[in-house]
Amino acid sequence: MIIVEGIGHVSIPVSQLDTSIDFYRDIFDFEVETKKATEAILSLDSFRIRLVKAEVSDRTLPILSFVMDVDDFTEAISELEEKNVKIIKGPEGTDSGESLTFADPSQNLIEIFYSN
Repeated sequence: MIIVEGIGHVSIPVSQLDTSIDFYRDIFDFEVETKKATEAILSLDSFRIRLVKAEVSDRTLPILSFVMDVDDFTEAISELEEKNVKIIKGPEGTDSGESLTFADPSQNLIEIFYSN
């Protein structure tokens, strides 16, 4: 068994690096740790994502899933709508709560949800 102590980062392919940086900063309040011509590391508390400029293919599953409480979930939906973020699916009930899937500027899917 390989023992891990945490996740270093999640890599996300993006077609437009600067637009994607702005998106993750504006929607989730990520901070830019480092930025190069073809990639950037963003952090939110101890969670890090690596945006990598690359060819982006069609997506069918969310690349990230953020857990929220019900009040934050409701507020997040309002904020996404105000910012004209493309909502792909939801909000919809699940066996244990509710979820919503939306797209970042490179059409990567992101899910937010809360559990009862």
